[in-house]
Amino acid sequence: MNDLKHLYFLTKIEGLGSVRIKRLIERFGTAEKVFGATAREISSVENISSKTAEIILSAFKEFSSFDDEFSRFKEKADKQDIRIVTLSDDDYPDLLKKIYDPPIMLYVRGKYSRNILNNSIGLVGTRKPTDYGRKMAEQFASELSSAGIAIVSGFARGIDTMAHRAVLNNPSAKAITAGVFGCGVDVVYPPENKALYAEMLEKGLLISEYEISAPPDAVNFPKRNRIVSGLTLGTIVIESDIDGGALITARTALDQSREVFAVPGYITSRYSSGTNALIKNSQAKLVENIDDILVEITSGIESIELDLFHGAAASKKPAPVLQGNEKMIYELLAEQSEPMHIDGISEKTGLNISDSLVTLLNLEFKGCVNQIAGKRFKVSS
Repeated sequence: MNDLKHLYFLTKIEGLGSVRIKRLIERFGTAEKVFGATAREISSVENISSKTAEIILSAFKEFSSFDDEFSRFKEKADKQDIRIVTLSDDDYPDLLKKIYDPPIMLYVRGKYSRNILNNSIGLVGTRKPTDYGRKMAEQFASELSSAGIAIVSGFARGIDTMAHRAVLNNPSAKAITAGVFGCGVDVVYPPENKALYAEMLEKGLLISEYEISAPPDAVNFPKRNRIVSGLTLGTIVIESDIDGGALITARTALDQSREVFAVPGYITSRYSSGTNALIKNSQAKLVENIDDILVEITSGIESIELDLFHGAAASKKPAPVLQGNEKMIYELLAEQSEPMHIDGISEKTGLNISDSLVTLLNLEFKGCVNQIAGKRFKVSS
């Protein structure tokens, strides 16, 4: 509780964003210890200038008068049964903690535990879906939740709402659905989702990095998207215009080295122009069913018997018989825990980029290697 107070105070200091606060916590261990450090020690932290260090210590002189504000803050959270999970807490989501700029504080309502979103997929798309988009959102959300994969989305109109609703309506669901807000976690937005909000409060999870009762603001929603992708092993995009908000989530997923999947649509539909472009530019894997997703995230999934569902994800292929450059590249990729960029493959093998790509293409044809977004490659599961 004491460190929560110090951390909350730290977030109030002008000029300190989530990245700087994260670095301070990593350096000193707790927010309280930050204020016990010298200006010189604080300014030794990456991207913290001596001026910023002085601002931090100067602000702390007002800490004793912060009691009333913090008490009101805690009282408001307790009254609405809002849980506050900080970056320093043991039950902060592991996947989210790994991104470059994780939220310092999460406001959570509903069924939360540290591991509840370990096996999760983001599902996002347009606010004005076609019948095809609605059907695909419902199908993927329902089938993934039946396989024990939680569905995370943005609680927006359209595809997001369809995805949340499909999980809640699925009697075979073995996982929950979580909505990430661009406003306070106690604010129902959009307002027509009032019934959905109430049901998710009882059966799902509601998450926000914005303070309690913070109103929805247009600038919040693109920033919110990094949490959707950051909480999950990968993100599915179902129907998006070329400049749609769902593509922001896809880009943040790529930046976070998470998987991106896209459901293809009609080439004549602008609602599929964004998803089709992701596939065309090799930024997303084309998916037709959930096995196309499960095979890519199997290594990151914990304690789920995937062979009880479609089965493709759990099947193990025998080691292929390869020779020459194919054998060399395959063995290199097999040693990696993460997908490897073409530049790294070329450097490690001594092959030029062109020869490496030709060899990788042959390995793809043989089903030995998968290419994922950003010219990265991994051994097929």
